[in-house]
Amino acid sequence: MKKQSVVCILLMSVLFIFPMLSDAAEKIKVAVSIPPQAYFVEQVGGELVDVTTILPAGASPHTYEPTATQMKSLSAADMYIRIKIEFENAWWDKIVAVNPRMFVVDSTTGTEFILGSEQSTETQTQGRDPHIWLSPKRVKLQAEAICKGLIAIDPKHTDTYTVNKDAFLKKLDALDQDIHALLANVKTRKFMVFHPAWAYFARDYHLEEISIEHEGKEPSAAEMTKLMEVAKQQHIRVIFVQPQTSRRSAETVAKQIGGRVEILDPIARNWMENMQIVAKTLAATLNEN
Repeated sequence: MKKQSVVCILLMSVLFIFPMLSDAAEKIKVAVSIPPQAYFVEQVGGELVDVTTILPAGASPHTYEPTATQMKSLSAADMYIRIKIEFENAWWDKIVAVNPRMFVVDSTTGTEFILGSEQSTETQTQGRDPHIWLSPKRVKLQAEAICKGLIAIDPKHTDTYTVNKDAFLKKLDALDQDIHALLANVKTRKFMVFHPAWAYFARDYHLEEISIEHEGKEPSAAEMTKLMEVAKQQHIRVIFVQPQTSRRSAETVAKQIGGRVEILDPIARNWMENMQIVAKTLAATLNEN
């Protein structure tokens, strides 16, 4: 009897495990370039997607080079969500060649880009500022594109993707309203950054971004002097940097104006929470003067 009981238990275990493995195998394997995109895909796809992000923590999306292991991993992807950031554009032919069957979704479809970027590193995007994921209203367009892509390759879960997407759009609308309320009556509307990542955010909320970096390069001595003058004239006391870039020039300017350096992260993985932090940080800073 003991032997039969053991056999029964093993059979029950197998029957329990296999459905779980089957469900896992059915997940759509989605590849994305940067962490915020993974967040967007998971908001729409929920438990039906398995997302791989190419850009590792701490790396710059403007200069990163995917590893051989990362390129190989793309061969298993069912879908790639494209956002046209610099490193993605530079490696695009190789990315597609690794997995020609991979379904590609252009999440920038319908987006009105800011042209004439100040960064020479933006030449891969024909002078377009690629930081569209930092604008809640532009993220709504990305969510729509992601939803359509998932439905195209997995139509049996159309209702799930649609419901998830609609719920995400409501969250985005609420976030947009909260940010507008936070920044509506700040004392000054100009803020200084090292890397110009926040142009879309600034445009949406009627702010003005002043960048230390010019044409993808750190400023010359003459440009640095001018920046210090601007900071003093505008009563700017905080220079914002992102974790993926140098702090040296920002700290120099901050020291000269008697200010400080703070961090705004444009590619944090938890996008919604990060945008709330960004808005609150900016509101507090712009109310200091």
